[in-house]
Amino acid sequence: MPLKQIVYDRLPSLIKPVAKQTYQNIAEYNQIPDDELHSTFVNEVFDSNQEYKKYMTEFNQGSAVSLRNKALEEYQRMTGETNMYGVSLDVSRDYYAVTRKLKPNVVIETGVCNGISTLAILLAIQKNGSGQLYSIDYPFRADESLEEFRQETFQDYGGAAIPSNKNPGWIIPDQLRSQWNLIIGKSQRELPKLIIELKSVELFIHDSEHSHPCMMFEYEIAYEWLETPGMILSDDITWNNAFDIFTKIREPEYGRLSKNVGYISKTNEYN
Repeated sequence: MPLKQIVYDRLPSLIKPVAKQTYQNIAEYNQIPDDELHSTFVNEVFDSNQEYKKYMTEFNQGSAVSLRNKALEEYQRMTGETNMYGVSLDVSRDYYAVTRKLKPNVVIETGVCNGISTLAILLAIQKNGSGQLYSIDYPFRADESLEEFRQETFQDYGGAAIPSNKNPGWIIPDQLRSQWNLIIGKSQRELPKLIIELKSVELFIHDSEHSHPCMMFEYEIAYEWLETPGMILSDDITWNNAFDIFTKIREPEYGRLSKNVGYISKTNEYN
C-alpha cells in the first residue's frame, strides 16, 4: 500500500475530507504548465501585462543582475561551488514586481541565506521611495555540520548554506541597508515578537524552514496580521501540503506563480 494511503487511513475522520481535497488540488496543479500558472498570477495581481513588463524592465536594467553575478563569482571563489543557494532570478523578479505593485510600508521575510530575494525586495523598496524590510534568518554556514543543523531545525533541510565567513544577506550593498533590519534566530521564536511590535504587515515572504508545522505557523501569523490589501508569497510549497491545507481551510484568495511558489492575498484590488 502506498505511504500516502497509509497516512490518509490514519487521519481522524474530520480531517479526511480536507486532506482528500488537498491531494486533488495538488494533482490538478501539477497538470497545469508553469507558464499558465504564471500568466494567471500576472492577470490577477497586476492591472495589465504592460504594468508587469514595466517592472520586469526595471529589474533587468537595474543593478540586481550584476550584483547577483558579482556575488556568484565571489561565492565560487570562496566555496568552489557553482550554485549559490537562494531563489532564482526569475522568482526574484516577481518578488520585485509585487513589491513595486503593493508599495508596502512593512515587508517581512523569513529566510535570507545569501540574499538574492532580499536584494530584489530592497531594490523595489528603494524604487518605491519608502518601506522597510524585516528579515528573519537562522543561518547554516558551509563549514557547519549539516546533520547537526538538521537536528536543530528539521530533518529534511536541503542544505542551503552561506560562506563560513559571511552573514545572511552578505550580497546586499551598503546603500540598501538603511531600509533593512536583519534578525538572527528561528522564525518560530522571532516572528511573533516582531509582528506584535510592528502591528501589521503588507507583504510577507516565507522562505525559511520548509517543515509543515513551520509553514502553517508562519501562514497563520502572517494572514492574521496581514493588511488589506496585502499578500503572502511562499517558496517551496511542494515540499509538503501546508500551503494547500491552509488555503483550503482559510479560503483566502490564492494562486501560484509556478508549481513551487504560491501566493495568498486578502484582496486583488491593489489600486
